[in-house]
Amino acid sequence: MNNEKDNVYDLVEDFYAHDEGWNTLLRQEYAEGFLRMEAWKGKKNSELYRSWDNLTMLCLYLGSAETFLGDMNADDFIDCIAWCGRNISEFTPDYKNTQDFLETCDGLFKYLKGKNAISNDTVPGTAAEILLQEGKMNIILLDGSFDEANAERAWNATPDIPAKIFLNIGERLQELLEVLHRFFEREYFRLDLDRAAFLYYGILMGYEDEKKDSIEETSECFWDYFLFDYHLLRSDKRPLEFFYERICLPESDDYDEEFAKRNRDVLEELCKARLAIFKIDSYTDDGAFYCTDWLSGEKYTLSLPLEESEDLNDAILLGHIFYNESMIMNYVSCLKIGKVAQKRLFNTLKSCKEWYNIQDPAADWEAFIARNPMLLRHMVFLYSAFVNLNNFNYETEHKNYLPTEIDYKDRVILRIRQMMEPYHFAERDIKLVIQLWSDFKVKFCREVRMPDIWAAGAIFDFIKTNGVYNYDDEKIAELCHNVPLDVMRRMAKEIWVTLGIEKHDPRYINEEGILLMALS
Repeated sequence: MNNEKDNVYDLVEDFYAHDEGWNTLLRQEYAEGFLRMEAWKGKKNSELYRSWDNLTMLCLYLGSAETFLGDMNADDFIDCIAWCGRNISEFTPDYKNTQDFLETCDGLFKYLKGKNAISNDTVPGTAAEILLQEGKMNIILLDGSFDEANAERAWNATPDIPAKIFLNIGERLQELLEVLHRFFEREYFRLDLDRAAFLYYGILMGYEDEKKDSIEETSECFWDYFLFDYHLLRSDKRPLEFFYERICLPESDDYDEEFAKRNRDVLEELCKARLAIFKIDSYTDDGAFYCTDWLSGEKYTLSLPLEESEDLNDAILLGHIFYNESMIMNYVSCLKIGKVAQKRLFNTLKSCKEWYNIQDPAADWEAFIARNPMLLRHMVFLYSAFVNLNNFNYETEHKNYLPTEIDYKDRVILRIRQMMEPYHFAERDIKLVIQLWSDFKVKFCREVRMPDIWAAGAIFDFIKTNGVYNYDDEKIAELCHNVPLDVMRRMAKEIWVTLGIEKHDPRYINEEGILLMALS
């Protein structure tokens, strides 16, 4: 339900202020008058919030069905309840919820007839007689579809909307974020939190931290990065995806049926969220914003936590878009970057993407950002701070790279994983080393007799080409099961020469490596 710190009439005011068009379906004065009558009858605040949710669902249905209250018949109400079950997250069309919805509508219709706004106030009651018989729900199933005997109703059903509606998305997100914080603050994820904090704060000495107004805002922005962008060490999944799979999928050992039932749909939407950098073009009539993706040129309409009075000249916004590309998380950064700096920033990011595309030719801007979110964040903040960076002037011989298919039963590959995992290398890094070895093995014509020394050589080359780890040669030999230093160097040199490996080789570069290149 809605947050009881808010007055229900304030929620009504916000609803109509956001789009005055709702008045054509149910006038604001009637909605408020009905709720005040309900309050006068002794309804509690929680009941008034539920009644308002029911009225909101009714209005949403009317808008989608393109019909009016006074024209509704019993079949329309049956269609309405089924439509809400399919399209509104918080509503399951079971007996209790349907009874509550129809009781609210019945009270509203009686109120409206008393105001001479409609002529027939019996329609919701008739729908209740059809749907609610002998203590059970008829015709409509729990997913909003129709039972077999009424399958023909689907032919004339009001079409579904592109994405589900969340009536109380703000409150639900806050509750969910609190659960996510508790889940990932456990000791099991300590290494990930430390690594994410270094990527977020440590590389640029906390510049982004200085831009925040409070410690609380800084913490919120970090969690925004961690949950939506960061890739976990062990699984390479984003934390939100990991949490969803662990808690909301029945095949998982940690499956929580009650939690999943309430939160699966909103988590599914959040897992679709993507980091985007965009500009505002203009305002819509209902207070939203027409925007253009600054990198891809894609157009979308967003609801943003911004005031129309804000100076958005030369402003670039960074945030997570989700929910059918119509909403954004509250933690949106609005940064001023001059036109010359914008051009240089774009060229830098474009060059970084072209470097990454050698490794992953199919990656578009969205996929590139998803794989390199901290690169985007740091570059945007640096250019907004007027930091003068050199152009990304790197060249490579490997412009037509085709990765070799990986044989995961290969003994060297097994050794690579055994060596790297205890030292908490990211799963992404391990896969890049495995790819490096697989590319070499195709060109290696001899039998591999000692997998340890070849695994050490591949790991050595990966660390050297990326240039982001502080391991000296002796430490690399130690983590590689104490392979003799001279042997490791000899194997590494053969792999390096055979593959023509370069410093910051685009075939095997990780996010930290590309970021280092951009900062150099």
